[in-house]
Amino acid sequence: MPEPGADDRPRPSRWSTRDLLGPTIIFLGGFLLAAALALPTLLVAQLELIPLSTDVTTVATSIPTGDQGAVQASSGSRSPTPTATILDRCSLNTRTARTLPATLVRQQRVVAVRPADKRVITLQAGTSVQGDRIWLDGRIADADAARPGSGVPPASGESACTDPTLSAFRDRVTLSRRSATPALGTADLGAESTGSQGNSEIQYDSTTVPVPAPDRTGYTYVLPFGVSVAEHTFFDPTTRRSVALIPQGDAQVDGRSAQRFVAEVPDTDLDTTRSGVPDGVPPTRITRPASWFGVGGDPARQLTATLHQRSRWELSVDTSTGTILDERVTIDQAYRLPDPAFANYRLTNLQATFAYDDATRRRLSDLAGSLSTPLVIWGRVVPIVAAALGVVAVVGGLVLTVGSPRAGE
Repeated sequence: MPEPGADDRPRPSRWSTRDLLGPTIIFLGGFLLAAALALPTLLVAQLELIPLSTDVTTVATSIPTGDQGAVQASSGSRSPTPTATILDRCSLNTRTARTLPATLVRQQRVVAVRPADKRVITLQAGTSVQGDRIWLDGRIADADAARPGSGVPPASGESACTDPTLSAFRDRVTLSRRSATPALGTADLGAESTGSQGNSEIQYDSTTVPVPAPDRTGYTYVLPFGVSVAEHTFFDPTTRRSVALIPQGDAQVDGRSAQRFVAEVPDTDLDTTRSGVPDGVPPTRITRPASWFGVGGDPARQLTATLHQRSRWELSVDTSTGTILDERVTIDQAYRLPDPAFANYRLTNLQATFAYDDATRRRLSDLAGSLSTPLVIWGRVVPIVAAALGVVAVVGGLVLTVGSPRAGE
């Protein structure tokens, strides 16, 4: 006979699958919402770094400027047209200086080297300017064609005056992978301040040691991910000067939106700043009789002219990745005499405007796309989808939990 009140004992509590479904879905929804908040700040931040696999080659050709460009464009002419002016180095062996109309090619390769780790990257950039075609007495010729003065044998260790290479240098700089500015060095991996000094050296001639640039600041080959549309600093390796990099409006490069920045590098005496060597290519110092320079006075008087350069850089930048999609560089190099009597004298060494060719612009646009796609996926698409699913899961879980039989107990 059962004891009185035996059926009134509390029974063990058991959760059914339906009872657990609601809280489980709420937990899953909360996880998705947390992921939606964390992905843009945690994962995407790790993607916004200069890639250690950086290896970019660019080709820029000299282009028509001013009235010459307008005439060529309106006529639709496809015949070779001189787009630059260079000093004929063979004229160093003749009685007077001579300049030549020409077409030029500027090539550059930027590759990541050591030291490099999760915070810093070292970029090594090799840049050269070479002659493509020259015009001799109105006739087109290869850049290495024989001409007056080319019959003189070069000195030991020097290249022939007909060598198409007009200039070349190698630049090496260690950058913060996040800010793209020069880092203090491997001992200070956290240096990401825009004003930090750079571990940098530039070699202007293969026969001389590199010149250190310890006070280097500013961008040169790449800008940071998410760069702001504001005034920044640009570093010119040739003159080793840092100048303002000023935004100048929107641009379109191979179908991608970009921001255009402009930097003006003032006239700089490359001989004084050791941006090259006196007997290098090009020589930063030339000593010849006054008759060779074509100035008045005693024709036999020895004069020394030094190489000056000023330039203008126009960069079209994909601001989301910091990739330079297009670059237009106007270079004006000329020899000038320090004598005040010849203050207005200038002998052109190189005068040209270079712009990336179509293939280079396409490659850089593709590069920017490959860098930005993960940012879009993990920084926008996945968080939006996760947030939407999270909200649905939380709401659905609450509905199931409230409607559960145990909710009414």
